Amino acid sequence: MEQPRIENDTDFLAHPQLLCDRDGEKLCVMVKATFELAEDRKVRGADGSFQIAPRPRRRGIRPADKPWGKPEKSSILYPADLYLRKPGSEVLVAAIARAPDGKPVPTFDAGVRVGKLSKLLRIHGPRVWLPDGLGVSAARPLSSLEIRYEHAFGGSDDTDPEHFVEDPRNPLGLGVMRDLASLGGTPAPQIEDVSVPIKHAADRPEPAGLSAIGRHWAPRRSLWGTYDQAWLDEQAPLLPPDFDDRANFSATSALVSASPLRGGEEATLMNLTDGESRLDIVFPRVSLGVVIKVIGRQPEIFEPIIDTVFLDAMPNKAGVALTLEYVWRAYVTAPRKQKDAVIEIKELRG
Repeated sequence: MEQPRIENDTDFLAHPQLLCDRDGEKLCVMVKATFELAEDRKVRGADGSFQIAPRPRRRGIRPADKPWGKPEKSSILYPADLYLRKPGSEVLVAAIARAPDGKPVPTFDAGVRVGKLSKLLRIHGPRVWLPDGLGVSAARPLSSLEIRYEHAFGGSDDTDPEHFVEDPRNPLGLGVMRDLASLGGTPAPQIEDVSVPIKHAADRPEPAGLSAIGRHWAPRRSLWGTYDQAWLDEQAPLLPPDFDDRANFSATSALVSASPLRGGEEATLMNLTDGESRLDIVFPRVSLGVVIKVIGRQPEIFEPIIDTVFLDAMPNKAGVALTLEYVWRAYVTAPRKQKDAVIEIKELRG
């Protein structure tokens, strides 16, 4: 398929894509910047500053979510980027919680702060539900735990197909059963919100995490709009008129901001990186200018927001303590032929 011509004067990767909107097809350009923070403190400096990633490690747009394990049976490790727009900015984190000093303890806290956004989790060692779900046992010591929703409150029970139950906010979690009496002795959540400790399975606390929630999980599932016969007859394959752009947010609500992030924010990761209980960083300050020219139209000029910030603290072999992704996007009504479009991308100064 013919593609628009891209004139990209940045060190970032750009991806054009035709995407459906409520009122027609749009030509969207998504731009991703990849920055790295070295494990060696002498290399990165004392100010927690990032460097642009070497070309081989610069990341492109992810067309789909990448799960921790088997698709549909595990939560999301790396989130998809293929969206038309997001009404603000969100922060997502892929990480392993690590006990302070690496010494096993029954409980410790871990979390992230970015500017005014923050989420603090309490991490527990292995523990089980007490009889009837009337509490949880004491935790055994642990030194690390993957921050994934399988370890948080939630779950589903299909033992009786005619009475299927689930927590739509996290169908993969621990604590939901049709008969709470059967919970006793089964694994209990090891991740919870530090301000809302789990006391009883019937309390239904909000599942706690830092990574992306599934497209079919609540609250996202209620925001996709109405796909009924009227949509099939009059609107398909476009988005339904009641589609809500907030469906494109996959971060936990505490890490979503209607006010966009601009870069330059101060951030802190607590007990999420190997060898450092507290990592203070400063986000790169970057602004982009995008111009989309289509034959026969006036050029359209954009200064897009950073709508997605992804912090990747997962172990790697490249000597990188933390990888930071920014995503920007801009779009116009799709031309009849993509080759009729030219996309210019520049980094703005000052």
